[in-house]
Amino acid sequence: MKSYLGIFKMQFKSELQYRGKAISGVATQFFWGLLKIYLYLAFMSTATVTGFTISQMLSYIWLGQAFFAVSYINLPKNSAKEIVQGDVCYKFVKPLNLYNQWYFEYFGEKLASTILRCFPLIIIATIMPASIALQAPAGTIYFLLFFVSLIISLFLSVAISMLAVYLTLKTLMPKGALGIVNVVTGLLGGSYIPLPFMPQSVQNVLNYLPFRYISDLPFRIYSGSLDIKTSLIQIGLSLAWLLLLVLIGKLVMHSALKKTIVQGG
Repeated sequence: MKSYLGIFKMQFKSELQYRGKAISGVATQFFWGLLKIYLYLAFMSTATVTGFTISQMLSYIWLGQAFFAVSYINLPKNSAKEIVQGDVCYKFVKPLNLYNQWYFEYFGEKLASTILRCFPLIIIATIMPASIALQAPAGTIYFLLFFVSLIISLFLSVAISMLAVYLTLKTLMPKGALGIVNVVTGLLGGSYIPLPFMPQSVQNVLNYLPFRYISDLPFRIYSGSLDIKTSLIQIGLSLAWLLLLVLIGKLVMHSALKKTIVQGG
C-alpha cells in the first residue's frame, strides 16, 4: 500500500503544476454552466418541474461544472500510449499490481484536477446575480452528506475509468473505449440531462445504476432534492457499487493481462 500511495502522491503533485490547463478548464466550464442554466430556465416555465425547483437546478448545474473533473472519464496519463505501443510490458516487471498502479495514478491526477478547478468556479458561481447564482446547501447535514457522497463518487469515477482501460487493452483503441464509456456515463449519470428532468419510469431504473452516483446523487443531496433517509440509503448503494466495480475491474484486468501479447522488438 505504501508504494501505491507514493504513486498517488507523485501523480497528484505532477498534475498540480498544470495551472494553465486548470484556468482554461474553469473558463470552459463557467460558460457551459451559463449556457445550461439559461437553457433550463427557458425550459422550466414554472418554478417546479417534477418536484425539482429552479433553486435546486442552479445548484445542480453549477456543481456539475465545478466538479466536472470528477464525472469526466479518462485514462491514466500515458496508459493509452503504453498499451498501444507495447511499453506496458515494462510495468509487468514491477512487483506491483497493475490495476492498483493505474488506479492510484489516475486517482491522484483526478483529485488534483478537481481541486484546481472547483474552488475558483464555486466562488464565481456564488457571486453571480441571485437569479442564476449557486445556492447555499439545504443544511449542514445535507452538506456533510454531499461531501461524503462526492468523495465516494471520485473513487467510483476512477473505478469506471479502469473499465475503459480494460476496453483499451482488448481493442487497442483508446478513443473508442473512452467515447463509449463517457457517453454511457454522461447520459445515464445526469451530466448531459439532469435526471430529475427525465420521465419517472426512466429515473426508477437509473437511480440504481452506478452512473448516477458519480454526479447526480451528490448534487441532489446538496440541494435538498433528496431527504436525509433517502440520501443515506443511496450513499450505501454507491459504496456497494464501488466495491463491486473494483472487484469486476480487477477480475477483467487480470484476465486481459494473462492474454496480452506484446509485439515488436
